[in-house]
Amino acid sequence: MPELELNDFTELFFRNLIAYEQLSGRVGQYITSYAMAVDMLIDTEEDIAKLVESKVIVNHIGSNQEAADMINNICKEVVYRDFFYSKQWKELDRHYNGYWSKNIAWLRRTYFNNPWNFIALLAGIVLFTLTIVQTIFTVNPA
Repeated sequence: MPELELNDFTELFFRNLIAYEQLSGRVGQYITSYAMAVDMLIDTEEDIAKLVESKVIVNHIGSNQEAADMINNICKEVVYRDFFYSKQWKELDRHYNGYWSKNIAWLRRTYFNNPWNFIALLAGIVLFTLTIVQTIFTVNPA
């Protein structure tokens, strides 16, 4: 995803380009689709904070709440014919709602949020394996 700089003129810029796309029949709705995709990604200030942390958004407006409000207001009452990112959006939605991605994310958040937890798991697996080997050699001495 390309980096998006949010400043005082971003809303004006997007609204003008969207109006141009809406009124012109010769131009595809690329900017409208991009603005709708960004609007679908961002609902709260936490979403902005995550995208700023990921270096997808550069926020020069001020607070993350102001940036989220601005993004959510850009596409209000905009009618779009074709959403150019529908294939990517369906793929993203299928991945997000998939069994493995959802459960692995839950495991990482719950049990492996600290590197020491993973190290303790590895140590437990090694100790369990050594215990099984010791039991085998005790029962069946070579």
